[in-house]
Amino acid sequence: MNQLRPALIILALFHSVLLGYGQPAFSPAPATRVLQDIQYLTGPGSDPRFHSLDLYLPEGRSNVPLMFFVHGGGWRGGEKSQEGRVRFMDLLLSRGMAVASIDHRLSPAAKHPAHIQDVAQAFAWIHENAARYGIDVDNIFVTGQATGGHLVSLLALDPRYLQTKGLSAKNIKGVISLSGVYDLENFWEPGVEPARAEQAFGKDRRILRDASPVQKVSSAGPDTPPFLIAYPNNELFGFEEQSKTFYTLLLNHDLVARLTAIPARDHYDVLTAVGETVAVNDVNGRQILQVEDLLGPAILQFIDDVQDGSLSRNFHAVWPKGGPEQIPQLPSPAIKTIKNVRYYDGPGSDPNLNALDLYLPRGKTNVPIVFQVHGGRWREGKKGSPTPDTLVALFGRLGWGVVSTNYRISPAVRHPTHIQDVARAFAWVYKNATEYGIDRNRMVIIGHSAGGHLVSLLGLDSRYLKAEGVPASAVRGVITTSGIYDLENWPEPGQVPTGKDQAFGPDPTVWSEASPIQYLNPQAPPFLITFTDNDFYLLPEQAHHFYSAFLKRGYPARLIQIPDRYHCCPVGYMSGMGQPQIALMDDILGVELVGFATEVAGPTPELESAGRQR
Repeated sequence: MNQLRPALIILALFHSVLLGYGQPAFSPAPATRVLQDIQYLTGPGSDPRFHSLDLYLPEGRSNVPLMFFVHGGGWRGGEKSQEGRVRFMDLLLSRGMAVASIDHRLSPAAKHPAHIQDVAQAFAWIHENAARYGIDVDNIFVTGQATGGHLVSLLALDPRYLQTKGLSAKNIKGVISLSGVYDLENFWEPGVEPARAEQAFGKDRRILRDASPVQKVSSAGPDTPPFLIAYPNNELFGFEEQSKTFYTLLLNHDLVARLTAIPARDHYDVLTAVGETVAVNDVNGRQILQVEDLLGPAILQFIDDVQDGSLSRNFHAVWPKGGPEQIPQLPSPAIKTIKNVRYYDGPGSDPNLNALDLYLPRGKTNVPIVFQVHGGRWREGKKGSPTPDTLVALFGRLGWGVVSTNYRISPAVRHPTHIQDVARAFAWVYKNATEYGIDRNRMVIIGHSAGGHLVSLLGLDSRYLKAEGVPASAVRGVITTSGIYDLENWPEPGQVPTGKDQAFGPDPTVWSEASPIQYLNPQAPPFLITFTDNDFYLLPEQAHHFYSAFLKRGYPARLIQIPDRYHCCPVGYMSGMGQPQIALMDDILGVELVGFATEVAGPTPELESAGRQR
């Protein structure tokens, strides 16, 4: 389990332990009132062994949100007790949420639809008795693990089960499914005889199809709640594919969803290890890094984003009505392009390399800016690499401008020339903002690979902006993809001499001085740290190491793994961003970039308009 496999850590997690930028995920759990074995079904046909639930209520609180939890166990095992889930429940209780953990009838004695009928009955009981227990009836989330994920997803997508209780999907605030099963027709359990699905549903494919959440998506209505779909990177056979397929299907039907993979966890400990740091070892058993928990922060961020409406707003701003397939039908944003603007003409300058391009929404003033720095191992690349078209298309129609800059490259120059040039380019935009209709107080910087290193250094080491007469606070947020943050601990593979050798020389002192991780400080801007599931050697480890350093110091950061993309080629990290599917699954990056930029720089009128819930 502790073997981190960069090529297989598919995800997408977003979100740090620092929610709301600086708020720790775990605070002491409050005094809790526990009510056990409450019967949610009595009378004929009820069974006290299964038709019961436990309530965990924050003492002295009223009108609290509630998490309705359904256990896993292959529809034939598991139970409601908090054993193995103490940290998960404490996480929710510490944020002022109540928890209801339920039992339901089990197979093989019970067959479908008994399980989902019981879940619906328990949910209806909670809804009916909410006021009695100080629960906010309009703020009930549902979550389940494994087969529990299947059941809560079916509850939200198939209206029949709640309708019998006089309820509907609009009574569910949000759905969190962990390692769920969504397509029973295509769910194989190698080595399990008889198969658990067979014991629960039988062999009739019509029944399997009818009990599959994926079959309900196309007919789901506008009241369908947002979904958080999560799975660990060391998952059981088929679960990862089920999660990714379900996520893309929801997107393609204009339903709000977020996808999260949890590194260094497996199917069985993903919930029990909430809030724990896990050591990751190499093949020789030597520890190579510590990986912070991402599930707890992902759950809390999802809850916050659903409650304040930002998840739906940002989702619909990126995916218009009709889902990703409607993107080509959108009119291109009216953009004014100004290319090859010289930002520096001092000693040693180069008219081609000390130049930038501006892409600005026509007729707009005071526009926020995404400032882009290209990669290329500090020795190649240019301001059109990768093409800024995807950034311009996405952010341009949401009222943002894009700046893409060149800088002098190695081996002609060495550090600190690259970062000095990036600082000069940023300073030029900052100082000339008014002339170009730019709001210099709303500038977010983004870089890939070597560009990720440079924007991280720019955001953390204030010396370079200070030398240009620009305050460090001018950087509102940093987005870095597949960057290098600790040069001393990055043995760059590939060509000899390496880009690291040519850019920084052989002196470890220089490597340390040029490493962003050395400059973490309390005034650091928020960071969105990303990498791809098929990334270059040790770049995922660099991302995790960098992210963990933020968390240990209590500084604001988030982490995303971009699924089904490569470092650059053939399907780069921005490929398909905010566009229809081009790889195995639809983009997750667009919504997260827009959400992050909006949080740190504020929404635009265009985003508010495009992101209205439907």
